[in-house]
Amino acid sequence: MTDIHDVVVVGAGPAGLALAYDLRDLDLDIQVLEAGTDIGGRTRSVQLAGAAVNTGAMFIYRGTRAETLAKELRQDTVPFHPATYGVHIDGVTSVAGSTPDVVEKLPLPQASKDALVAFMDGLEREYRENVSDGAITGKAAGLGNETVASRLEGLPGPARSVIEAAVRGGSVGDAAQLSAKYALRYLASYIAHEWENRLYPVNGMQDLPRALAANVGSRTTITTGLRVHSIRESEDVLEVTAGDGESRRVLLARHVVMAVPAPQVAGICRQLPGWKHEALKDAETPGSTTVTIAANIEGLPEFADWSFVSTVGKKFDCIINPQPGVRAADGIVRFTCYGNSAGFIPGIEGDEQQIQAWVDDFLTVAPELRGRIVGAAAATWEHCFSVLSPKRNDALPALQRSVGNIHFAGDYTSETAGSHGAYDEARRVAQVLRASLAEPWTELPAGHVATEFSNT
Repeated sequence: MTDIHDVVVVGAGPAGLALAYDLRDLDLDIQVLEAGTDIGGRTRSVQLAGAAVNTGAMFIYRGTRAETLAKELRQDTVPFHPATYGVHIDGVTSVAGSTPDVVEKLPLPQASKDALVAFMDGLEREYRENVSDGAITGKAAGLGNETVASRLEGLPGPARSVIEAAVRGGSVGDAAQLSAKYALRYLASYIAHEWENRLYPVNGMQDLPRALAANVGSRTTITTGLRVHSIRESEDVLEVTAGDGESRRVLLARHVVMAVPAPQVAGICRQLPGWKHEALKDAETPGSTTVTIAANIEGLPEFADWSFVSTVGKKFDCIINPQPGVRAADGIVRFTCYGNSAGFIPGIEGDEQQIQAWVDDFLTVAPELRGRIVGAAAATWEHCFSVLSPKRNDALPALQRSVGNIHFAGDYTSETAGSHGAYDEARRVAQVLRASLAEPWTELPAGHVATEFSNT
């Protein structure tokens, strides 16, 4: 407890690592602490059938800080160019290039078909009105206070179930949570076959956090396997208690940045002011599970054209092929099944029986691929991405506001959520720290008294 670090960052995900990267020119003593065994958080990528696949965050969005960093760090990306949309319900999978063609093949009453076509066409029109070059414009601001659920009133049950599954698949929230504004990005953009808003990182989403970690300042240390248990604050110093399961250590810091999901922030900093805890509650961050499946599609080229298929009544809510239209030399397409409604499933990563159950469900959606599966991998998060709800939108100023020298950065404090939002928030907090750390450092007074912010 003799060294006083300039900044301790809790969490080595996109926000924590981008923060250290954005401060690399200041010659600061920065300690980045990560409870897991690897960096990158929910950008985790794994090797599957000889290629990198994403198990959480899938895309780099154009016009965001994520794209800027990817260019700076020379990440290899390709555009996401969907030409189809798909729906699976009651044993029928329909994938086509237009909404009427998709809906016509579904086993729904004609009234539900008509209502579904009208609803999806309306979403596409709204998308065109509020999006320019793939980016949501200021015209959509008013949609931030509406939910998708408010749009579903009067939609027949079967048609409603199709949209609800698509919402859960495209975002972590459900229709009663997701704002109509961000339904444009996470639902309508797929229906509209948007070509301008997403980039797919060829070497995996986790490659960008790894590149950030490799380019931080010379005095930055990144430590994995070290969980932060509590933060104690006095007038001039913060005490950060962390442990690796066998021992504990205390770090002193001038500033602490909480770059972990909102529920973890609340657990570590229990005695934050009431207004901050209320805001953290509004940053709902539910669990999620994904299974990525590699399939050999030789002789079945239509599966290369799949991009987004919403699924009703399955373990997962949608299937995404992040490189639609690409005919890989090895004949393999790697599909990610997003189980946002499945939530957190502890232990599934190493449970072959559970993974096989998801694969079996996948094969009911794509039965032609039976016997062609060459690999599968699962990932699960207790706290995945923060929900883009009107409630969290209202709480953003309080979520972003620092408490003394404790700062908050992550997808839960960002307007857009997701990894792209986390990168933006890293830049915002880096600017706050630059302004603060430019001030002269006052020596610690003797016998300082700490006030506890702890979960122990």
